[in-house]
Amino acid sequence: MSTLWLSIEPELSETRLMLTQAQIGTALRARLPTQPSQPRALLLLLEAIAAWYGQPLRAVLDAEATDVQRYPERWAGLLGDLDGERVHVEWVGHAVSPRRRDRFLGAVGDFSSAKRLITFAATGQK
Repeated sequence: MSTLWLSIEPELSETRLMLTQAQIGTALRARLPTQPSQPRALLLLLEAIAAWYGQPLRAVLDAEATDVQRYPERWAGLLGDLDGERVHVEWVGHAVSPRRRDRFLGAVGDFSSAKRLITFAATGQK
């Protein structure tokens, strides 16, 4: 059974998610409000994605994001009681080259940072 990978990138104006599936590639990209309105919303979303695909989900949270660094306890609370067999979340810091991203590439923007985050978490390669 293959594993799904989901990057979670909290930014100042939004939280970006990118779901990738082995041997298929990107399956879902989303731009959500910065914070969920309900405390369990992120947990429910991750569990729902794993249930939808019937596969384990490994999520990587950008630990270097400003919001995560300022409020780590909030992010720990949002990711609280996960079922470790179906959903696993890693806090990942990565060295990303500081380059300007064009927000108008594609329908929902440039997700190259999300791809690097997942690649680093999965392989350790930058």
